[in-house]
Amino acid sequence: MRVDLAVEASDLRARLGFQGTGWVRVIPVYLLLIGIFGVFLPWQKGVNFLDSVMLGAYACLGVVFAGPAATSEFTALPTVRKALVRVVISVIYGELVAGIMLLLGLVTVYVSHGGRVAVGPDLNSLAECTVLGLTLSLAVSMGAVWLSVKFSPGAAKNALRLVFLGLLAAFYLRSGWLPVVALRGAGISLMASMLFFTLLRAALRSQSRSA
Repeated sequence: MRVDLAVEASDLRARLGFQGTGWVRVIPVYLLLIGIFGVFLPWQKGVNFLDSVMLGAYACLGVVFAGPAATSEFTALPTVRKALVRVVISVIYGELVAGIMLLLGLVTVYVSHGGRVAVGPDLNSLAECTVLGLTLSLAVSMGAVWLSVKFSPGAAKNALRLVFLGLLAAFYLRSGWLPVVALRGAGISLMASMLFFTLLRAALRSQSRSA
């Protein structure tokens, strides 16, 4: 399993452009992205960045990176294990990027205020939203892998666009609900992950028989 994870992680680095000289073009993009969301935006928001809704949104950002990472085409029909490894690596990648931006945001606010913040973040709410972000990344990544296997990576990417638009609309219209429904949403996301896993396993079995 460890070898499979290492191989998939190496493949992801290649797909992201971090191998060879590609990092020269990729690193500035990530630095700009992390600089905007991890430093500039929190600095502008100030202590308002510590609002539960804002931190909750940051805790759920991993899905934006995990989902697309899971849609890449397999070189051959994968095993269930290989497909799950891709899901795991995609989720780790997404949560790592989101975690870096969230942590930098918190550090930026505290440093810009000299470490003196009257009311700190609601850690309980942040933990619940982090669970939601993790399970949401898992559900979306699992669904993306299933769609890629069952139909095509293009179909998976199109579905992701619709999912992201739906999430964006939900946040825009009902952002205040995020901390309230975090655990309920995590439970729904977990059930969705199980459903997508069942569908993925059935699709792989069906394609292996017809191959």
